[in-house]
Amino acid sequence: MVINSNFIRIVVLLVTISFISTLNYAQVNDFKNYSYKPDKQYITSYWTVTKKIVTGPARWNKKEWIITGSIIAGGALLYAYDDEIRAAFQRNKSAGLDNISKYAIEPWGSGLYPAILFGGYYIYGIATNDHKARQIALGGTQAFVMAAISSQVLKHIFHRHRPSQNLPPNPYLWEWPFKGWNYTSFPSGHTTAAFAIAAMMQQVYKDKLWVGILSYGIATGVGLSRVYDNVHWPSDVLIGAALGFAIGQSVAKLMIKDSKLKMGISENGGISLVYKIE
Repeated sequence: MVINSNFIRIVVLLVTISFISTLNYAQVNDFKNYSYKPDKQYITSYWTVTKKIVTGPARWNKKEWIITGSIIAGGALLYAYDDEIRAAFQRNKSAGLDNISKYAIEPWGSGLYPAILFGGYYIYGIATNDHKARQIALGGTQAFVMAAISSQVLKHIFHRHRPSQNLPPNPYLWEWPFKGWNYTSFPSGHTTAAFAIAAMMQQVYKDKLWVGILSYGIATGVGLSRVYDNVHWPSDVLIGAALGFAIGQSVAKLMIKDSKLKMGISENGGISLVYKIE
C-alpha cells in the first residue's frame, strides 16, 4: 500500500493546527525574562545560549560527567556497528515507509514543519495578544537555528563520509578539517534540530507529559529516518540527538529563569510583591 504524499501533508497540517490551539487554550503567564518579539534582547540571547553551551562542561557536576561519558561510550559502541545497523534498515525498506519518512518525518528535521508550527504560534500570539505563544515561537526558532549552526560547524570539522557516498559504504572514512567539503555526515543536522526543539518544548510544557512524549517521539523518528534514508550512520544520529538536547535545554533555561516572589513593605506602608529574576 502506497500512502499518498498529499494526504500525509494534510494530516500533519491539521494535527499541527490542533496542537497549537489545544496548547494555547487558556494560556497563562508569559516568561518574564524572554522577549516576545525579535528585538535586541532576543538577538543577544543567541550569544548567551552559545556561551552557556560552550562553557557548560566547566560547571558540570559528577552526574553530568557520567551522562556525557555514557553518551560517548554509546557512540563508540554504535560506531563499531554502524554499517551492520545501517544494512538492517536498508533490508527493511518499503514504498509506504519511504513516503512516511519523506513526507511525515523528514520535514521536522529540515525545518519545514517547525516553520509551520512556530509560525502558527507567532500568528496566534499576535492575533490573541498572547505573549507566551510568541515567546514559544521565538524560543523554538532559536533552538532550531542554533542546532543548525552548531551541526554545520561540526560537520566541517570532521567531514565524515555519508553511507550513500561510497560503494560499499564505509563508516570509517573521515577527511577532517579543510578538505572533503562534500562529506558532512557527522553529526546529523536533522536529528540535532529535532531534539533541540523537543527538549525546548518538553521544558516549556513540563506540566503536560504528552507534549514531551510527542516531541521526543517525533525527534526519535527523525533520527531513525536519517538512517533509513541512508544519509547518516547511527552514531551520527546519537551524537546529533545529544547535541540537540543540550541546545534545547539551554534555550529553555534561558526562557524559564527562576522568578522568586518576594513580599515586602512598600514606602507608603502597604504590602508589595516583587519578582526577583535570577
